[in-house]
Amino acid sequence: MAKLDGIYIVNETDSATYSVNVTEYPVEEGMPISDAVIRVPETFSISGFIISNNAEGDLNNLKSKMGKGTICKYVGRMIASDVLITDISVSYAKEVRNGLGITVSLKKIRVPKSPWIKKVTQPSNSGNKPVISTSSKLFHLVRAGDTYWGVSQKYGKNLNTIMNYPENPWPARVIPIGVKIRYQ
Repeated sequence: MAKLDGIYIVNETDSATYSVNVTEYPVEEGMPISDAVIRVPETFSISGFIISNNAEGDLNNLKSKMGKGTICKYVGRMIASDVLITDISVSYAKEVRNGLGITVSLKKIRVPKSPWIKKVTQPSNSGNKPVISTSSKLFHLVRAGDTYWGVSQKYGKNLNTIMNYPENPWPARVIPIGVKIRYQ
């Protein structure tokens, strides 16, 4: 008994093919020159029967997975994960009343994994000082006692950069309460 992505198959044979492509270039005399070996994805073939009261439904499920390119896992005499169904052959035999004969071809695929990770950063909002954000510019709502230096320390930004933003026109010692200071 085998299982292909949740569908049981009474398997008679499992087979695998491993191969490579060798590039060849003709020369004037003698054998061609070979200079590279390229791996070919592994292919698998499963032959057996789907025997159940819903054999046609299971077949349609496999055909749907093949059509959508769903990545499957096969567990039988062999185990193959990250495979795609590339071909399904069906036979109806009079000996099998509540099922059908099936041959499924699978191809191993390599799923790329990106090294890129989206870094989600949120400014620290310790205390009760709210942060107001508009587009890519970030602002701090000034409360009593806030200074440019305090804002630069809170958000880890350069003091001179904060003071030189055109959105921050106030002198260092006279920042009005309730205004927004741009810190990024």
